[in-house]
Amino acid sequence: MKLLLIFCVASLSLFASESSQFDILPGKLHKGGFLSAISKIQPNSDQILIDMVYEIKKKDLVPVPSQFLKGNYQQKLPSIFLDERGYLELEKVKSMRLEEAKIVYLGRVTLGTLNDAHRIHIIPDNKKSEMFLTYHPTAPGLGWDQLKLVLHTNLPILGDYVIEGKGK
Repeated sequence: MKLLLIFCVASLSLFASESSQFDILPGKLHKGGFLSAISKIQPNSDQILIDMVYEIKKKDLVPVPSQFLKGNYQQKLPSIFLDERGYLELEKVKSMRLEEAKIVYLGRVTLGTLNDAHRIHIIPDNKKSEMFLTYHPTAPGLGWDQLKLVLHTNLPILGDYVIEGKGK
């Protein structure tokens, strides 16, 4: 009985969250890395929290402090974005105002074998970052095939630093 209870709890937590893994593409000051995005259902809410953790491998001789090589980025989204319903709704209305951000629909694109993928732009109110992502219902996990995270920093060497990821 105890084993059955553990199995049920473990199964529910698998359904409660989705995750996607990305390879970070080489950039101006980095040679790659990884990014993991996990959705977490918010209790007593119709929102999900997307928690992104990234680690960047800097290029040799680049004087970037280690605190900028690893990081965490969080974004709340309505739970309808766990599947295509949210993206289809956003396509109709063109933009949505969230509690702490604005989401803008950028149109549909074809990426390799993914026809009619949805491109969106998330603009947080704090102006510290922006995120562009491409969603397709057949892509694994969150359905995100590509993402671009733009970190607005005050460091002259970094400026608006771009981290692009391709889904695994």
